[in-house]
Amino acid sequence: MQNLPTVVFVHGAWHQPANYKSFIDALSSAGFPVYAPRLPSCTNTYTTPHSVSLAEDVAVVNSVIKERVEEGEEVLLVMHSYGGLVGTDALTNDLLRTTRAAAQQPGGVIHLLYQCAYILEPGTAVIDIAKETGFFAMWPQFVTDFPDGTCFPVDPSQMFFAGDEISSEIVKEALPLLVRSPLSAFNAPAKGDLWKKLPITYVHTLADYGVPHAYQTLMVDRAEKGGADLEKHSYNTSHSVFITKKEEMVQLALQAAEDKRNPK
Repeated sequence: MQNLPTVVFVHGAWHQPANYKSFIDALSSAGFPVYAPRLPSCTNTYTTPHSVSLAEDVAVVNSVIKERVEEGEEVLLVMHSYGGLVGTDALTNDLLRTTRAAAQQPGGVIHLLYQCAYILEPGTAVIDIAKETGFFAMWPQFVTDFPDGTCFPVDPSQMFFAGDEISSEIVKEALPLLVRSPLSAFNAPAKGDLWKKLPITYVHTLADYGVPHAYQTLMVDRAEKGGADLEKHSYNTSHSVFITKKEEMVQLALQAAEDKRNPK
């Protein structure tokens, strides 16, 4: 097998890299160098009002991608949930493999792998997708908003694992690692659309309470109409596909790494 690209993994809201340890370890065992920065907005330590949001998350991920690219590494950007918004906005044209190849420079981002993640048009926020699909009225049923500007799932077990036959021990280990996220991040509009310039693999999760399949379908349809070069894979699983379908997600990352659509 040829040398694999570096994976930069962007986690979702209410999570931290520790939630993805088994998946990150599996990627590493498959031969990927993996970098998984913690998003600063996802924390249980707050100022009031909560001042860290999407912009700070984007800056952290941009810094990691830039560092790897400037080392001459090719990068496979893997994003879960809210991480799709963060990772996409963290991309700049100079980081793409196509741009660097044209300048006779090594490295660059070669592929985008979205795991039930937000792929948004510029000017669109996470909350906009909830409103357009008719789910926003149910927000209080699933998410508690706190006076300090943060929020947290009412029932995280349901939101992230409902419908899957998974060990109760795995769920018990995962839940204490969850943290709050700022409401402002869900209202912040996307700025980037460089998903138009790179090959995409999109993972649909059909039994998802975190990013419902209706959200995924709306976003993917719009991306395709916007010119995205997009390959879709569907799994009858919950939002925590990185746990419930870990082996399949590693194989999908390997396929994405060697996708013939990837720029050279």
